[in-house]
Amino acid sequence: TPIKSSAASDVYKRQAFAALCVECAAKRLGCTAREMYQRMKRIGLIQQIAHQLDPLHTQSREYVTQDIVKAVQRLEAQQGIEPKENKPC
Repeated sequence: TPIKSSAASDVYKRQAFAALCVECAAKRLGCTAREMYQRMKRIGLIQQIAHQLDPLHTQSREYVTQDIVKAVQRLEAQQGIEPKENKPC
């Protein structure tokens, strides 16, 4: 039905946007997308990004990447989580 199709399309857009954010942040910090996804999932940022699609998708990729990296670092610090070893990720 059209409603289900529209809802599925919205879910796909949100997932694709979250994946893009993970990839860009991983590249910026010099780690794999898998490592970045795990970090972002651990602090609850993946779901937050998916829910912020509307305001974030209007920003530049550079702005969003910078914002995501800052959010990861801030939320990890608030939760007392340190990246493993001395690597960026």
